[in-house]
Amino acid sequence: MGGKTFEVAVVGRGMMGSACAWFLAEAGVNVLLVGQSEPVDRKKHDGVFASHHDDTRIARVVDPSPIKAWLSHRALPQIRHLENLTGEKILHDVGHLWLGPAQEVAVMAASDQNLNLGCQQFSPEEVVQEFPALSPPTGLPAIFQATGAGHIDPRAYVRAEGTAAEQASATVVDALVGAVKEQNGCVAIQTSAGEFAAQRVVLATGPFFAYGDTPANQLDLTVGTRTIIHFELPPDEAQRLAGLPSIIIKTEDKDRSFYVLPPKAQPDGRTIMKVGITRERKHLTPAQIADWFRSDGDLTMEPHQKQLLFDFIPNLKVLGSRTAPCVTTYTESGHPIIDNLTDRVSALIAGNGYAAKCASALGELAANRLLDNPWPTEINQQLFQRP
Repeated sequence: MGGKTFEVAVVGRGMMGSACAWFLAEAGVNVLLVGQSEPVDRKKHDGVFASHHDDTRIARVVDPSPIKAWLSHRALPQIRHLENLTGEKILHDVGHLWLGPAQEVAVMAASDQNLNLGCQQFSPEEVVQEFPALSPPTGLPAIFQATGAGHIDPRAYVRAEGTAAEQASATVVDALVGAVKEQNGCVAIQTSAGEFAAQRVVLATGPFFAYGDTPANQLDLTVGTRTIIHFELPPDEAQRLAGLPSIIIKTEDKDRSFYVLPPKAQPDGRTIMKVGITRERKHLTPAQIADWFRSDGDLTMEPHQKQLLFDFIPNLKVLGSRTAPCVTTYTESGHPIIDNLTDRVSALIAGNGYAAKCASALGELAANRLLDNPWPTEINQQLFQRP
């Protein structure tokens, strides 16, 4: 391996990997950030995909898990800092509404108090009074976070992190990584743009953790497929629903648990509202995951998901809809793996359905491990270690 050897190479230019590279570069580390950009035509793409190829994800701090709440709270000033550094609009602060079992709302109220978020709790009757456009499932109380919550733009998040990393002198390369191998006292990274070398490597490869020849092949992770429906709203309907927050509805019947992203204007002038539901987790190969990303999702789920939204927002008017695929990568602990795979290669993998809203905080954890900085006492590090 000739040429320059980086101190650290981060493989994967998603929300967590790009954040890790940014924090390392800010600390003065000579960093390479390498990974494929979003494909122009996903149905013809033959490389890897990423879950951040989307423009809206729920953002909130309040959570039944104190760890997730702490990470999301940690990420808020980081997101604001990125917005100021780059001019990207990442967080749309429209608030978040969680409807679920009373005991779960009570646990979330405790996290609200611990972090001083200023949330409001609503009885089932008060939910309808506060949000008259909604018809929630019977008997569900709610908790509402008005500030520091709403939805984020994952594409903007990644652009901002990559820009901030470059501003801090990181090298960013748009390329597909095919192999990561230790040899001759360092690590060789074989890519479609040539071969690079680094003293240490962080694999932030998301659902494609088993793609190519890398130490992440040994991980035993599951992938949950999601079919998203984007509804196009007419202007009057977009205006009627403009004040909605992002919403999660959790019922005892998992098939009737879903999430709703509020209306968002698109670059082409359309206004889109999004609804999604998670299906069972499976062991999928990279080829199967790629086939899923090239598809339109599970079309058999479309009528059910449409009905969930139409029941939740009575008299909803739409101009049309389309489905899209997404995936979530899961670990047994329910938290990302931020740990060594070999002496020189570590993992920053598996968002477990919550990483988008706190990706920068997770990237910071991975970066701080390499910098030998203390792990935060608020978080049990064992939950982030490889099985």
